[in-house]
Amino acid sequence: MNAGQPYRTLTLRVPFVLMACVSLYGCKEKYLPEIKDVSPNYIVIDGFINTGSDSTIIKVSRTFKLESKAVVAPERGAIVIVEAEGAASYTLPELSSKPGVYAIPSISHDQTKKYRLRVRTKDNKEYLSDFVESKVSPPVELTYDFRHGNLNICTNTQDATGKSQYYNYTYNETWQYRAPQESVIKIENKQLVYRHYPQDDIYNCYHHVPSSKITLATTTTLKEDRLADNLIIEILPTSQKVKIEYSVLVKQTVLTRAGFDFFETLKKNTEQVGSIFDAQPSQIYSNIRCITNAADVVIGFISAGTVTEKRILLVANNFPFPFEGRLSDQYCEDHAEILNTSQHKALLFDPTQSEYIPIQTYRDPWLPLPNNIIATKLWECADCRVQGGTNIVPPYWIY
Repeated sequence: MNAGQPYRTLTLRVPFVLMACVSLYGCKEKYLPEIKDVSPNYIVIDGFINTGSDSTIIKVSRTFKLESKAVVAPERGAIVIVEAEGAASYTLPELSSKPGVYAIPSISHDQTKKYRLRVRTKDNKEYLSDFVESKVSPPVELTYDFRHGNLNICTNTQDATGKSQYYNYTYNETWQYRAPQESVIKIENKQLVYRHYPQDDIYNCYHHVPSSKITLATTTTLKEDRLADNLIIEILPTSQKVKIEYSVLVKQTVLTRAGFDFFETLKKNTEQVGSIFDAQPSQIYSNIRCITNAADVVIGFISAGTVTEKRILLVANNFPFPFEGRLSDQYCEDHAEILNTSQHKALLFDPTQSEYIPIQTYRDPWLPLPNNIIATKLWECADCRVQGGTNIVPPYWIY
């Protein structure tokens, strides 16, 4: 073998390897697994029988195929009844504004009884839950801290009787945010006028977002039925939630062991499945069955009891984070324009047909109009509502 042979051998192998890689890459095709066509019509019954002073709300819907463009398939026109063991029954009317949602302001306040749910759909199928114990929720308190550089919201509760043990939490978050630019003028009767506050305020808005995850806690491994600094919400310092003002309303309910197991399994199946190291999908057992056809699948679990709640309201300038009451946006500033005469007149004549939103006036003696409009075509820059919030100030807000 001469000295040049290894080089010649290498030069022959490299193109072969490249060709193999190109061939493998070129043959790569999108894999569409064949999915068995299962019934898309499973019924889903979701709700909580409130035996306290608040409303009982039950949502009845249907599952649908993955390729469907529908977001939700509400079950309209059902008959939904709450039955107390050995006592009266309560019919929940369907809300006209929310198809598939059935509610009643208040039912019996007797926590010593057991309750169940009965649902009859328009196709005359009847679904019945087991009788469930009414669990009384102890008072809940909220605390917060800044461990690990985040805003952490925690629950604190204690049941001296030791009967609670299994806790479920839902919450509604609200936070204030602002548009990058403040529009202080509007067009009214073809005239420039200043906005009337707060009704015309499109600079300050408020996001209202319900919890989207299952939040559980148990004290079964503790010496007493007590939760201290139980973390339920963690907010990064870069989040829009902590820039001005933030509030959260937390609701606490107590579950039976069966109810806790149901939601814990549901949580694992929906939130913790993604790799071989995560919990694997497992069977979810409902306490609701179809009594007209035992083979029908029912998704959901009915619990009963009281609800305790607590709200906390926090102002961002008290946080150890940079306070950003006015969020700057250079992109929006670069796209603000001084309207010319024709644009100005067109906006005054019919603002509903204009692509501009006025921001403020600009006085320039060299221009023909005494008050010239600074405006933008980027509505998200000057109208905070475009981001999905509302400009209606919550009644519990501080500022």
